[in-house]
Amino acid sequence: MPENIELKIKGIVIRGLQWGNPSGEKVLALHGWLDNAESFSNLAPLLKEYCVVAVDLPGHGLSGHWPQHQHYHLWAGVEDVEHILDALSWERCHLLGHSMGAAISTLYAGTFPDRLKSLTLIEAIGPMAGEVETAPLRLAEAINRMKKHNPQQSAKESKDSFIHARLQGSLKLADDSAKKIVERGLIEQASGFAWRNDKRLRYTSMMRLPEDVIVSFIASIRCPVLGIFADDGLFTLEQAQSRWQNIQAEKEWHWLGGGHHLHLDGDVNEVADLIHGFVLRHV
Repeated sequence: MPENIELKIKGIVIRGLQWGNPSGEKVLALHGWLDNAESFSNLAPLLKEYCVVAVDLPGHGLSGHWPQHQHYHLWAGVEDVEHILDALSWERCHLLGHSMGAAISTLYAGTFPDRLKSLTLIEAIGPMAGEVETAPLRLAEAINRMKKHNPQQSAKESKDSFIHARLQGSLKLADDSAKKIVERGLIEQASGFAWRNDKRLRYTSMMRLPEDVIVSFIASIRCPVLGIFADDGLFTLEQAQSRWQNIQAEKEWHWLGGGHHLHLDGDVNEVADLIHGFVLRHV
């Protein structure tokens, strides 16, 4: 069973789960959008030689929410990771990210390249890019949405309705996987259950980085990079290649059977074997 951990960064509490050998190589795992640390609950136990810490990123799972005047910018996740590593007292580590977590990990690796021994990206290389021409419209839309923000989440009688809704989403999950992620993201109230996740996470991003800026971060990565992508995931080989080719460091990538959550629902043993061997070669 994992150990519950609690950290404090920038005035909020960050909670997470820790698996494996506390004296082993340090691996920080970052989950995808609207997921939480349970996203790694099938993978992390297979990396038992290492100390794997999966956090609930701000606004997700059991972690705190930013105050009303703050926003959830994807690039701000770089600062969050830096503070999380400081709070863990990890001078250097291996960074593992899935989806949104992989996007943040990409930016972090380009910003603080000397702090990472290796980088593993599952189903993303950097964040979604934004068009310069539509930036003003995007900013206006986001501000108008925030002006109407009501933090209250609507409650439902049972957890099952939340699980069912997650199972109907575009990113397919097995029943057990959906149950794990959903239950960590719920809070029980007098009127039933409601999402713990901050509603602002669902709002339009105020700004997206242009493609050339994202590529500059990718080109600044100096640690070895492992890419793991799903045949039935979010990206085609051509889409991923357009960014992957900009990595100047040692790199290898693999395309495996399964969907976007292949580290949770796919051939998890194969994913674990790839990560285990990669980390072992770069201690």
